Amino acid sequence: MQSRIQYDSLTEIDTTKVHEIPIIFSDYNTSDSVSGECTTPMESGASGNCQVGDYMTHPAFISIPSTGFWVGKFDVGYGQATTPSEAEQNLIDSTKIIIKPNTYIWREIQLANAFYTSYDYKRELDSHAMKNTEWGAITYLQHSAYGSATSVRINNNIDYITGYQANNEPTCGYTGNNENCNRYCNDNTCNQACPNSVFASTTNNITGMFDMSGGAWPIVMALMFDDTQNVITGREEGYNSGFKGVFADGTSNTSGKEVPDSKYYDAYQLSNDFYNYSTRILGDATGELGPFTTHYYAEVNLTRIVSSWYYADARFLSESYPFLGEVAV
Repeated sequence: MQSRIQYDSLTEIDTTKVHEIPIIFSDYNTSDSVSGECTTPMESGASGNCQVGDYMTHPAFISIPSTGFWVGKFDVGYGQATTPSEAEQNLIDSTKIIIKPNTYIWREIQLANAFYTSYDYKRELDSHAMKNTEWGAITYLQHSAYGSATSVRINNNIDYITGYQANNEPTCGYTGNNENCNRYCNDNTCNQACPNSVFASTTNNITGMFDMSGGAWPIVMALMFDDTQNVITGREEGYNSGFKGVFADGTSNTSGKEVPDSKYYDAYQLSNDFYNYSTRILGDATGELGPFTTHYYAEVNLTRIVSSWYYADARFLSESYPFLGEVAV
């Protein structure tokens, strides 16, 4: 069934804004012509006729017409990897996808290779890398009456293994795999598994998703475009998406992969500001976290960009990093 969410808009940093997100289910799309509803605006930065309190059909069910979708329960692991380094592979190979607990997370892969690996995985089922709005749908469900509605425990396993969790709720935001913030279970080792625990689940039971916070910073199909609709691929050296387009300095990237059909990504307007979420797509779960700011964590002597919800590490797209690495609330 399609989910509808109630449109909300935050204008200031205020942790009291953390609240349950109202969700109802339906088998038809909302419309401006119906009182209390609005037609879902699909464009970056658009709000359409949506007013605070209106319900709209979540965009994840519109761009790829569907009344539901399956998602991986854990971070994608690299099949047959026996060490963290063996799971660092920047290539396209759908046969290596494994989605199970206690597997090494597939890391150091460009967004383009991650997309085409996912695309080839189950083509008959229209498999693809998760879009940012699809991630947003899961986040909304997590903070609704159907989810845990709490700060997700981070996976801070130092070896990047799926299905782990911290013993406590985050006390200093997301700080990577840093044992000074959180421990596993009830001892001081960072490799102690909690196989029967569900505090890292989006639903507080075994049916939910895990690894939604911490772990290896999952990347999603959210791309940024310039004024002539060329995809921005990122920095020429080092971190870039791997798609054909232009680098942040304006030079061409002709050796990358072809950008897929538009239904497989969320398109965002050009920006060079980590703090600017005004070009969000309603439903991507970025604006609802409140304006981004910085916060100093004395526990680890570190200043991070955070959201107003739980002071979780959060940032928006920019020219240097024109796609999103997600950390859930």
